[in-house]
Amino acid sequence: MNLGTVENVVLDDTNGEELYKVSVSYTNSGLGGSTECYPLDITCKRIPVIGEQVLVIPASRADAAANRKASLRSYYLCTVGIQSNINHNALPRLNVLTSVSPLGSSEKASVGATIQSPLSKPHKFGNGFVELKNLSQLQPYIGDVIFEGRFGQSIRFGYTPQNTKRSDNLVSGATIEPTWTSGKPEAPITIIRNGAGVSRGYNKFVIEDINKDESSIWLSSQQKIGLKASNKFNISVTPVNQYTKPQLILNSDRLILNSKTDGVLLSGAKGVYISTPNWKTDMDKMFTQIDELKKQVQEINNVLIKLGPALQTAITPLGAPIGSLVAVAPSIISSTAKITGQLVKITTELQLMKN
Repeated sequence: MNLGTVENVVLDDTNGEELYKVSVSYTNSGLGGSTECYPLDITCKRIPVIGEQVLVIPASRADAAANRKASLRSYYLCTVGIQSNINHNALPRLNVLTSVSPLGSSEKASVGATIQSPLSKPHKFGNGFVELKNLSQLQPYIGDVIFEGRFGQSIRFGYTPQNTKRSDNLVSGATIEPTWTSGKPEAPITIIRNGAGVSRGYNKFVIEDINKDESSIWLSSQQKIGLKASNKFNISVTPVNQYTKPQLILNSDRLILNSKTDGVLLSGAKGVYISTPNWKTDMDKMFTQIDELKKQVQEINNVLIKLGPALQTAITPLGAPIGSLVAVAPSIISSTAKITGQLVKITTELQLMKN
């Protein structure tokens, strides 16, 4: 296994045999020369940037046969975390991080300040790549499994560790405590975050914050999640930050549920609740009220149905027609017919909706 510095990356599919190819130089490792290599694991790829170092090993080519030991090519395993930087770990020859340098203070270098030679030029990471100089990585807790992207994306398979800031002779205390709590530490939690809402600077830890991160999905089991809902629900609903049973929370500036060929199905064992700036409703109660209102309108309509024909023959005690009442009779009869038809449709729909 050798250590190589990435000099070139292939991103096009012009030549199918060169997919994902990178060229690495062995100059800094003392071997000299360069080679072309490919990702060892094709299902999980971390594309390096120019200047990062990767571990390189030999393995079989696509045309290798069992008895052709010479048919080998180079593969790279992973990027070496030289700078412990989640955004990139490029180490240009004349643009390095160091703790001692005549060109800058050790204090600046210790926090990731770049100490440059007067001859150095801005490093080229590769077309399209953007360097984030103030991106912080996630606070780990012992036993965590964490996947982090280069730009503030992450997936944490975690739990709720207790006394995280306490140190002993085996584990140093964590810098930041979790933003979630649980009475059962071993209960699992999965957090998917896209866009860090907080930064503490280079090589500093941050923690997921459901109220500050740009978009996130939280899958809890027995944790309290401190979500600040944009609108309050009615008092019959347990607040999100007090709920201690499994829940799934999606949080972003905008949520879209789109069905391409079929419907969007919402089913709640106790109910479906909606909260807007002006309205807060339990869908079960709302449709029950609509059903009651329909019944009241039906009763009024039944009275009008009887009243219309009666008005057509209404007369005064002297036997003369009551002109004004007789004149409105056709309008009442026409309106009640329309209302009756609409009530039939509403009744049918409500019956289909009601369990």
